[in-house]
Amino acid sequence: MTFNIIYVEFLMELKMLKKTNIKVIIDSFVLLIIAAAVGTIVSFVAQLFMISAKNIYQFLFYNDDFILTLDIGSVSLNMIPLLICVPCSIMVGLLMYYLKLPRWFGPADTIYAAHHRAGTLDLKGGFGSTLASFISISGGASVGIYGPLVHFGATVSSFIRKQSFIPKIPHDIIIGSGVAAAISAGFGAPIAGIIFAHETVLRHFSMKAVAALAISSMAANFFAKEIGIVNPPLLLSAITFEMSEILTSLALIGPLAAIIAICFMKLIIFLGTIPSKIKLQPWQAPLIAGFACGICGMIFSEILGLGTETLMSVITSEQNIKYLFALLVGKLILTSVCIGFGFFGGTFSPALFLGGVLGALIFQLPITSTNPDLLSVLAVSGMAAVSSSVIGAPITAIILVLELTGSYEYAIAATFPIVICSFITSRTFGNSLFDKQLISRGVAITNGREQILLNEVLINDYVDKRYTKLDGKTSIDNAIKILTKANTTEGYIVLKDDKYIGKISLINLINKKKPGIINYVETKELVIDPSSNLMFVIKKLSSFVGESIPIVNKKTGKMNGIISENDVLKAYLEISNEINQIEKH
Repeated sequence: MTFNIIYVEFLMELKMLKKTNIKVIIDSFVLLIIAAAVGTIVSFVAQLFMISAKNIYQFLFYNDDFILTLDIGSVSLNMIPLLICVPCSIMVGLLMYYLKLPRWFGPADTIYAAHHRAGTLDLKGGFGSTLASFISISGGASVGIYGPLVHFGATVSSFIRKQSFIPKIPHDIIIGSGVAAAISAGFGAPIAGIIFAHETVLRHFSMKAVAALAISSMAANFFAKEIGIVNPPLLLSAITFEMSEILTSLALIGPLAAIIAICFMKLIIFLGTIPSKIKLQPWQAPLIAGFACGICGMIFSEILGLGTETLMSVITSEQNIKYLFALLVGKLILTSVCIGFGFFGGTFSPALFLGGVLGALIFQLPITSTNPDLLSVLAVSGMAAVSSSVIGAPITAIILVLELTGSYEYAIAATFPIVICSFITSRTFGNSLFDKQLISRGVAITNGREQILLNEVLINDYVDKRYTKLDGKTSIDNAIKILTKANTTEGYIVLKDDKYIGKISLINLINKKKPGIINYVETKELVIDPSSNLMFVIKKLSSFVGESIPIVNKKTGKMNGIISENDVLKAYLEISNEINQIEKH
């Protein structure tokens, strides 16, 4: 009889296990299908975005039928940049105004969404920011293209996930899939796309995440090659070289790249605070950046736009050192102005530009071999070093060099300055520009997913409504009896409408002669507002002694309930398990 019961229970458990496994398999299969769909959609849009923006830029700025110059003495100024950049900046400002957006959205928001419990992105802000970046890039803004593509990929993923016919899938993984697809399609580097999404956005590795991101990235790369609308702009032919010839130069690139990256990021953040200081509305600020681009473009048009052609000429042919220095300073300042004042775009392409120019400058120094073939090695190493610190992805930068050049030697050469640059910037500035932007918004992203969730969860969700209520007119003897019967050492004096009066401790009532428990209310008690987050409560509990804490609305004075150390510990364990499910499975 006992054996039969055990056998039946075993069959039931086996049946439940099969159902669970089947559900897990189906959910995983659906996730991979959606990841492939995301990769395909993002790849198509990314290519269309890139080719359209570049062609419009070329048509507007390099059209032989569209020439207007202003001669001042012996100086001839090209008026086209001013006539294009200013109207485009006005269009960007008006777009922000009509969409009623407080700011533009980018990779920092993508990172936060991936770590946020809800995992949602502002769809209007995301698609609006993509359109704004398209106008900016087409109109000559000195910004990048990859940041907007990354955020667009994440926004598309978030949009698809919210559809009613889509089963519940991990928000961070599907957001990461969109990010990986954007990098894969934009650079033609599928492995770098996978690594970037893990390193910068998800910040953890799990088998489920790796599989989905790989499918999305490969789908994007395959679709990009099949359609062939655009070719990756930075593909290079590698040359053979001896590492000993450039070791000193590489060692010099590292700290100099760190200085440039730090100056670049600090300037962007500083200029981003200027509009509010001079009482400009966010939608009005792009006009200033438009004028800056127009005026600079009249004199030095090479620092406008993405600068891909200029960068390729710097990498492949030796330039004048004064010209290179002008490119470096001009691009650094103008890009910072554009992003700081909302003539919106990314920072990845400008960081690559700055690094490439730095490498070309180092090549000009007498410490470098005169072998002209080494120019591309140093330029690529500089590109990788500066960009790795700006986006906070040193491993991605190494893989990107490997995929774009197809050279293991180039990747090894770039590793040295990348490590030095990342080490310096992480300790003097922060992990990346995106992390610093989030920190300025009050999101401690560097503290990890646990800290973010602890700051998100409100203590009101864990309030215990069962507590011992006392009337202010209750005698001491009756109060002692009530507390003893309830098997608690603490009670709370509240009025009929739950208005909180104070906290009473059993030990303070024993052998007291003055009548009325209202005379023995604790004077330095800890009271928590229901809108407080779990992290705040944990910090308060570190110095708390007692059985429970009253949760009282500080505005209305109404008592919602109590919270105990056990309740807080339970909440913390729930979050810990949730993070474990995200990061380990």
